[in-house]
Amino acid sequence: MNKVIMVELRFFAASVIWGMLLIVFYDLLRIFRRVVKHNGFFIAIEDIIYWVICSLLIFRMMYEQNNGIIRGFSILAMLLGMLIFHHAISDFFVNIISVLIHKLFRFIGMILKTIFKPFYFVLKKIKKVFSWVFRKIKKFRSKILLLKKNRKSSKMAVSDDEKGD
Repeated sequence: MNKVIMVELRFFAASVIWGMLLIVFYDLLRIFRRVVKHNGFFIAIEDIIYWVICSLLIFRMMYEQNNGIIRGFSILAMLLGMLIFHHAISDFFVNIISVLIHKLFRFIGMILKTIFKPFYFVLKKIKKVFSWVFRKIKKFRSKILLLKKNRKSSKMAVSDDEKGD
């Protein structure tokens, strides 16, 4: 085969592989979105960052492999790579990895819950003791305030009686 055609075929194959890599990176972003729930604003920011990074990577690939010349068949080859990977593997990959991460987090949560269970028990007991002490202090304080109030009213009654004499 002609050398020029071989160079073009290698560039086409590289473009297809780059398209697959770009969709893999987007799938990682999709997995992150499933694991960490967030609103539309942050999703839009993530998409903008993703596409800026992708455009830089595509430009670098074209600069290194094709002297920076943007070729239509290269863009189509990347799109073809994205479509092939998306329809063949992407959804399965995202679902499996998301489920595995959720299960891993659940397992780690169970382990941490088991490890910290004695601490929760002790904290619960300490909370009960403090609650009991604070109730007693509050009750004692209300009795003192009641006594002060009664003492003031008795002084007022005595002073009123003294004024009248």
